[in-house]
Amino acid sequence: MIHFERKTLLRDTLLFGLSLTLLIAATFFASFGGDMWFSHAANTALAGTVTLNIAMLAYVFTDIRRRISLLLFQGPFNLLLFGRVYVSWIRDYENRLQLLEGKTFESIYWSIEVLAISLAVVYLAYRAGGFLLRRRETSLATEGARRILDNPIIPIVRQLSRWALYVSSLASFFSLGNTILFVLRNGYLTSFTETAGVPSIISRFSLFFTPTFAVFLATMPSRRQLRLPMCVYGVYLLASLFTGRRNTIVTNLLMLALYVILRDNLLPKEKRILTKRLVALVCVLGVGGMYLLQMVAYIRSGSAAGGSLLNTLVSFIDSQGASFRVMVKTFDYGEYLDTANGWRYLFFPLELFLNNNSIGQSVFHTTPILTLQTAEFAEHTYSYSHVITYLVDPAKFLRGEGFGTCYAAEAYVAFGIGGVIVVSAVIGLAFRWFSSMLSHSWPAAALGLIAVRSFVYLPRNYALIWITDVFNITYLCFILGLYLAAQLLLFLGTRLRKAPVPPEVSP
Repeated sequence: MIHFERKTLLRDTLLFGLSLTLLIAATFFASFGGDMWFSHAANTALAGTVTLNIAMLAYVFTDIRRRISLLLFQGPFNLLLFGRVYVSWIRDYENRLQLLEGKTFESIYWSIEVLAISLAVVYLAYRAGGFLLRRRETSLATEGARRILDNPIIPIVRQLSRWALYVSSLASFFSLGNTILFVLRNGYLTSFTETAGVPSIISRFSLFFTPTFAVFLATMPSRRQLRLPMCVYGVYLLASLFTGRRNTIVTNLLMLALYVILRDNLLPKEKRILTKRLVALVCVLGVGGMYLLQMVAYIRSGSAAGGSLLNTLVSFIDSQGASFRVMVKTFDYGEYLDTANGWRYLFFPLELFLNNNSIGQSVFHTTPILTLQTAEFAEHTYSYSHVITYLVDPAKFLRGEGFGTCYAAEAYVAFGIGGVIVVSAVIGLAFRWFSSMLSHSWPAAALGLIAVRSFVYLPRNYALIWITDVFNITYLCFILGLYLAAQLLLFLGTRLRKAPVPPEVSP
């Protein structure tokens, strides 16, 4: 719920007022036109963005346990979209235009301005979400996760999901191992232009691995019950690094971090495990993790290591912030995009889902879409990640390289700044819901955990990918089947317990 306290009202007014003033001043400078004025506008807009981030951090850290979900968006947002901007401004200010791959400072300015507006709307929507979720957050504070723990089928669901996790992990490890071998033999970039052959039945069966783990976590298992499933999942995440893709382990670790913090918040203060010392240790390990992730990038590209620890960390931030160029190229090459059908870029994940789903193929007679980096696909698709890369550098695209995409760029191409505001508001409300998702039923909590992985990666992903990731037919059918199986076992167990005792036979 939005409420104002005297001790924070002045702070928020000053910080957010300063940020708004800087962004308005940037717009004023841009109105004069010319590269010099756009350069000043870009500098001022970046200062406004930094001030906005400081204001948001001040808000988050006043009650970090309850507001950790907002931080989980703000962190990846700044790393993936502004990492390269910060590094360029600090390390090589004079060459920032070339480092950010912009044609003019005009595209740099508009990119920063649009992203700053998006971040501000996410924050405001997060705060406004308190009106919608006030009762839920209040019940979470007073009743904890009683809605889940008091459900009599929870132990049955937990046991079924655990065994389903073990079985589906076999198919997942087979598919993962096949992909790893393909990458080792053919190279990382080739995996984007060719597919590693995996039997269809194994590929489909491996899809159960994600929902089974999410359901298992949603049943609120004890630490002892968590050990083996967490080991299985941890081995899978570590093995995924050998495919060259780093986002799998990072997004899942962020999801697990949110889950652990929300679980810890349900405990009395004297029983909480997340102490300041443990958090400091995790932060140190996080720095080490960033170093290892950058080493993975060096290995997959065949380039030399970045030298010292500091240089490697700076290189990691710079490389992760490459998504900023998606916004820059959107403004540089906007005239070449099919803006008449711009909405199709935004809704491409739904088109992909409809075409690749068996129900869509049987009802609407759709043709499956195979997303490979070929010229034929790029020229006939509305996948923004493929279109923008092919438009800017066809040779790089055909080698398997790419810019990726960004939710803000897709929303802007589709519906202008209004689209950015609407999509950003949905993101803010979603992260507010994540703060109290453990107060919902176990199916809702499981889908929420799956959604977290998609939402934290939105700065480098399709804007509406979370819809098909969360409301996946396979996931929904699995959860429904698990619920029905648990109800059946509960019913049979109840009947057996209530069975009449046969009378004793007298001699």
